Amino acid sequence: MHKQHTDAKMPTSPNHRREDEEVNIKPKPPPPLPPPPPNPNPNQMELPEDIIADILKRLPAKSLVRFRCVCKPWCSLITSPSFVRTHLKLNRSQFQSDLGTSTRIILSRYCDTLLSMVSENNNVVETVELDFALVRNLPYYVKGHSDGLLCLVINDGFGGMAVIYNPSIQEYRKLPSPCNFRSTREVLGLGFDSSIDDYKVVRVPSNYCRLKCPGYQPQVEVLELKTNCWRKIPDEDTPPFFIEHIFQATEVNGGLYWLAEDHDASRCVILRFDLAEEKFKVVLPPPDESCKSIAWIGALKNWLCVVHTRRLSDVHVWATKDDKNWTKIITTSRFPRIPGRDPFLDSFRYMPLCYTEKGAVLMSVRGERFVTFDTRDNTFEHVDIRGAQHWLQETVYCESLVSPGGGGNPTESAVALGSDVGVAEGEQDEDQTAVGDSTSSNSLRQLLVGLKREVHNLLVCSVGHRNMNDDN
Repeated sequence: MHKQHTDAKMPTSPNHRREDEEVNIKPKPPPPLPPPPPNPNPNQMELPEDIIADILKRLPAKSLVRFRCVCKPWCSLITSPSFVRTHLKLNRSQFQSDLGTSTRIILSRYCDTLLSMVSENNNVVETVELDFALVRNLPYYVKGHSDGLLCLVINDGFGGMAVIYNPSIQEYRKLPSPCNFRSTREVLGLGFDSSIDDYKVVRVPSNYCRLKCPGYQPQVEVLELKTNCWRKIPDEDTPPFFIEHIFQATEVNGGLYWLAEDHDASRCVILRFDLAEEKFKVVLPPPDESCKSIAWIGALKNWLCVVHTRRLSDVHVWATKDDKNWTKIITTSRFPRIPGRDPFLDSFRYMPLCYTEKGAVLMSVRGERFVTFDTRDNTFEHVDIRGAQHWLQETVYCESLVSPGGGGNPTESAVALGSDVGVAEGEQDEDQTAVGDSTSSNSLRQLLVGLKREVHNLLVCSVGHRNMNDDN
């Protein structure tokens, strides 16, 4: 019998397959997809818009300036008047409570740039130079400040110019000069009038001009930032006092204060200008039990403060909220000793500026150094200022997003001088927006990382303050 032939084939190796044999090889599975890149468009974040706004309003102004180019919605939000007001209100509540929050200190130097004190840690303060070339190599004075806006007068060699400058957003605006303007020798003040929702620049009689300028006629003029023009108040409302041009105006509770000289009585008086009523009045000083002199006036939080001192003796700091009832908040004669100097010689020049994180008072001494004073144990500590040798003025201001434009007037960038075209307040710079839209994902990612870091620092600070309140 013949054996039955079967069609079964022996397996062959790949090297011995016939050319016409169909090879059936299963395809390899595709590699797993990489994780999607981070979404570069914050507008597509899952967080509700009100939560985003609540986070952003708690960040420093300089960070918010950078975040304006993240996307158009953020730019519109951060530059909106309602957000600026909300951010300012929050910063006002923290002002002068801690140098590390919304409180900033600027040091003015003769014919040199402004310095900003940026940190305070273990009695060590760093300073950085502000990029405001308008004051470089020119004499200038800071005359006053309000809500983050600084009022400067710069001697440019052509009669001088008054400038409103916000160092937080690096914008400034030149003001028109009033008649017979005498440059840095003038006395100006800056304050907010809530009755008209606008800032006012006030020009008051200058003691230097009275002594050095023949034919000087003292008068008071007011400029509103929105109207951008000077107007004279009635002569009968002009006070019979003169103010030194080196003094800054102090804004507290709707008024501007100066330390003025009364030549008839050979004494100094505290002069108040009501920003809403545009009237002057003399504020009675604290009780004087030992023939002390008023060496300085300023503000601590919402209090008007004066330094009441007797040379080579002691220092008292008094405070009032109603211009009538004074409370003594500091008294000391235990001045810190500096090698090679008599500490009592500096007793006339102690000026409180703000509170530190630990609750001590940061004070300036003769424009040469800083100390902190602990009111609990009546002790001083030296503060190391790095990057500054000597300065003429210290200005404590509240960081803000407020534009010097005041309501549509053009402003200029402090870091890009030479441009003839300003950006009106509330208007969006199309070129800047285009740049923001075309920003590379790497740059955008850096901005988001910065936002994350700012939010983290904010949460850490919030937890720390809550723990301190719980302990108290």
